Amino acid sequence: MLLVKNLEVLNPHPTLVEVYQEVLDLLPHPVITSAYRPGDEGVHGTQPLRGVDIRCKDESVGEFVCSVINSIFVYDPSRPYKVTAMFHNVGYGAHIHLQVHPLTRKR
Repeated sequence: MLLVKNLEVLNPHPTLVEVYQEVLDLLPHPVITSAYRPGDEGVHGTQPLRGVDIRCKDESVGEFVCSVINSIFVYDPSRPYKVTAMFHNVGYGAHIHLQVHPLTRKR
């Protein structure tokens, strides 16, 4: 797990840096629990990196952060059902999942 202020050390997609900067305004000391995962077929396996997970055990905080991020960014205009930020637990602990697509942009 990493306490990361400067996401640049993870070779992120530039838009992921923008999203992360917005998160820093809401969570001043986020702990990244997952970033680049070699062999991952999703955003955690891309170079540049397009996905990170941030520890968040409080559902209300996680949902709030995600609602703010999703009000600022649209993940992919052609797939409005996809989001840039989601709070979930897929069996490894509750966290905020941030993801960007080459078409992610500010609303």
